[in-house]
Amino acid sequence: MFFQVKDKSNTPLDTFDKISHLVKAILQYECPEHRAQHHILYTANMKLETYREAQLFYRKFDDPSNALDRLSREAYELANKKYNQLFTIIRGYMHLSDDQKRDHFNHHFRFSKEKIDDMFTLFEQMHHHQHLKLEEEFYERLKEDIIPLLTQFE
Repeated sequence: MFFQVKDKSNTPLDTFDKISHLVKAILQYECPEHRAQHHILYTANMKLETYREAQLFYRKFDDPSNALDRLSREAYELANKKYNQLFTIIRGYMHLSDDQKRDHFNHHFRFSKEKIDDMFTLFEQMHHHQHLKLEEEFYERLKEDIIPLLTQFE
């Protein structure tokens, strides 16, 4: 036989694979409306635009003198936080989509290897404990842990 297909099931996942998988999972979770005919970045950018529009809308009503305007301020801050998180996740996804930079990223994440391993293990085991209904909180905490790692790319 001239061509042989490499069996990837026996090779252990390196740090690049693990963080790539986590970033893709976060994007899938952040974009539940994603459709198969679109690329995930298209859906994520559409979501990013809705956060930006919410920022612009609620920014106009920033007045601490009444309760509804204070709520608008909180909505603005939430939209701003979600926008920045999703933007960082998208940028990380774009950087990690280049498989030729695998060695570079494995080297880059060498000091965070244990942390990434722990995050990946928790992610893999999360489906065993669905009865606890921790999915939303899990992804929020995962974003809090992964975003500082992704901001180091640039």
